[in-house]
Amino acid sequence: MYNGTSNHPFMNKQLYIYDCLSGKLRASDGNFMTIGAGEKNTFRLHMKSENGGSFAQRDNVCRFFPHGHVSTYSLNGVEMKADVVIHPERMYLFVLSEGCFICWYGTDSTRPDFSQYSPNIWFLYNPSLEEWYGPYALTDLPMVAPELPDDVLATFQGLEHCAFLLRDIVPVASFAASTTEAATESEVGQANSPSELRCPNCWELFQPAQVLSIACHPELRGDEKLGENAMRRFIPEAWNPSGLPLDAMGISCNEYACPHCHRKLPPFFLNTHQHIISLVGVPAAGKSYYLTSMVSELETLFPREFGMPFRDADPVTNEPLNEMRMRLFSAQTPQEAYLAKTHMHGRLYQKIWKQGMQVHMPRPFIYNLNKGDETYSIVLYDNAGEDYQPGSDTPLTPGSQHLSVSSGILFLFDPTANPGFRRLLQESSDPQLRNNLYRPGRQALLLAESEMRLRTRLNLPPSEKLNVPLAIIIGKSDTWKHLLGPEPLLPAVRNGMFMPEHIDINSTRLRQFIFNIAPHICTSAEAISSNVRYFAASALGESPVEFMDERSGTVLIGPASGSVRPMRVADPLLWVLHNASPSLIPSSHS
Repeated sequence: MYNGTSNHPFMNKQLYIYDCLSGKLRASDGNFMTIGAGEKNTFRLHMKSENGGSFAQRDNVCRFFPHGHVSTYSLNGVEMKADVVIHPERMYLFVLSEGCFICWYGTDSTRPDFSQYSPNIWFLYNPSLEEWYGPYALTDLPMVAPELPDDVLATFQGLEHCAFLLRDIVPVASFAASTTEAATESEVGQANSPSELRCPNCWELFQPAQVLSIACHPELRGDEKLGENAMRRFIPEAWNPSGLPLDAMGISCNEYACPHCHRKLPPFFLNTHQHIISLVGVPAAGKSYYLTSMVSELETLFPREFGMPFRDADPVTNEPLNEMRMRLFSAQTPQEAYLAKTHMHGRLYQKIWKQGMQVHMPRPFIYNLNKGDETYSIVLYDNAGEDYQPGSDTPLTPGSQHLSVSSGILFLFDPTANPGFRRLLQESSDPQLRNNLYRPGRQALLLAESEMRLRTRLNLPPSEKLNVPLAIIIGKSDTWKHLLGPEPLLPAVRNGMFMPEHIDINSTRLRQFIFNIAPHICTSAEAISSNVRYFAASALGESPVEFMDERSGTVLIGPASGSVRPMRVADPLLWVLHNASPSLIPSSHS
């Protein structure tokens, strides 16, 4: 006889639903419970359907019924069409109407600890190779999936011994991305929102909560992505009184890493506004010289004109570029000042774990600008020109993909490699006009290739233009500036104020000048962006000289020793930063 108490295994049980998109847990002990996106559901979940199904408890049995408009759903990796019994004390992983959730039917004392789950951090497992990949953000999974077999599993931080099929999760991830698309669409090409961070090494997005700490104890060597000599990356579980994470040996750690590639992030990365700046140009256009001269000029210009320090964010990471600066500005001979061509596998590149494989990508050079309590991070790259050649943008060579996430693009046009300029400069003694690297038409081809990559990655139709600032820099101006006439260009900075109106006047004049010589450069640039300006600059200030390389016995072209005087190399970056963060630099438009 029933006496008011019962130990029956099916009595006093609740149904728990954990939404894997929102991370929220809900419980109900009713007899009839609905799920869906609509407000009136017992369990309101992130999914397409207003009402996706219902759970019914009758005669100590819990059963799930899909609603009529839901033709199929996935349950623990198996495609289902009809209703199903939910047995006690078991995990049920549902994918239904572009939503995914976990169902548990049982007592509160035996249910899983859902508080340890972190659906922001996903991992993949390849059964055939017994390999793990990740971590990834949920919205990264559609990009990774095409490269992986059909039986790969997907799980997230804290969900042990259970997994979804990756092929089931891809539509969920795409739906999750589409629900936030309207909020982020206007930010394409601009700085990241405070809720999202972008790694300067691999360019993947992640949430602040996903950032990994880097272990400090010497016994904690060996990282799954960076190898046995790297310090282990980990998700903190304990902190010291100052708020620093503790590694497994109890040592406090103050360095952090990207959850995707595991590369170290710059100090104070979580508290900076980041601007990635893309420098584009054909091989031998002078990108390394331009980048080196520009950084040197900015280090002086910002404190002098705006009272703002321009500093290394990480001297160790920036060491190759700083070494080039010392070489260029302290040399006594052309050979000492010579900067070798950037190679795709050279020291200006690093190995990065990206989409399940190791690839060579350009090393970021990061500098900080401080304005009051705000810190802005300027990220620069010295790509090899080959990164921008047609056919080079592949999963194995993704080195130019920062174009699609940059706050501004600097296109370095080399007039010594243009047929029109060469004809006008036949009387010049500049050795660059005689070099054998000259290839007619390749700069226009590079612009067309850049446009194709941007449109493809941003899903931009041919009729639509980017609004990202695009600076066309007519480089090596010391060679051709006499062709522009005697009137000098207006200064970009006057009395501690950036002058956008001067940039516009100069740009109109330079556009007409270059259009008369190479009109295809203007038309190609203006097909990419609705915000194009033209600049004149010289990284060296005068023509380089030829010298004999003692090691190879070949004739090279390098800076004349002691005569490096850059001209207007900072103007394009000032204009880009003014567009990206109008309040950063004092200007006449403030």
